[in-house]
Amino acid sequence: MSIDIETKLRIYMLIASRYKALISEKEQKNISEIRQRCSPYGEFVKKLKERLAGNVVNYSYEQDFLHAVERVLEYSRTIKNFELLITFWMTFEEIDEIKAANPMDKSILITALLRAFGSENVRVLVTKNNRSYVSFDQSNKKYVVIPESGSLLVGDDANKLIEDNPLAYSFSDLIYESYEE
Repeated sequence: MSIDIETKLRIYMLIASRYKALISEKEQKNISEIRQRCSPYGEFVKKLKERLAGNVVNYSYEQDFLHAVERVLEYSRTIKNFELLITFWMTFEEIDEIKAANPMDKSILITALLRAFGSENVRVLVTKNNRSYVSFDQSNKKYVVIPESGSLLVGDDANKLIEDNPLAYSFSDLIYESYEE
């Protein structure tokens, strides 16, 4: 006799709870490994960029980037949010397949995609209370993406969010900056 889905879920939760410390230890990544995940050069990111670009021919960063941002955000809104009590990183392929991610993985994926669309100043922002956002500048304006909702703040709203949520550090595949004293 096979067990029902609810019982299976309870067993998996018991296993995760029992091995929480071991899982978290095995999932630890250093900042170099995390930054590497923002790279626009991975095969999956390249293919996803092509999929999101759709029928745009002769893509121009100056003319098409904000449209690309909207396509990336539309895609990110199809990904459900979750929080775990353990450290657990998902690959971009797993996120795309399952359509779920924690805010940090989602921020890293959005950053990698915006890098693939040509932004060199996009980065993941991590606040002192461990929230993550994605930030970039375009046409002398600051933009901040809230990964959980896929919403985009611009100008004063973006600056206020950053002022109200002190940063611990920021990063992309190109840069790491610590704001801790």
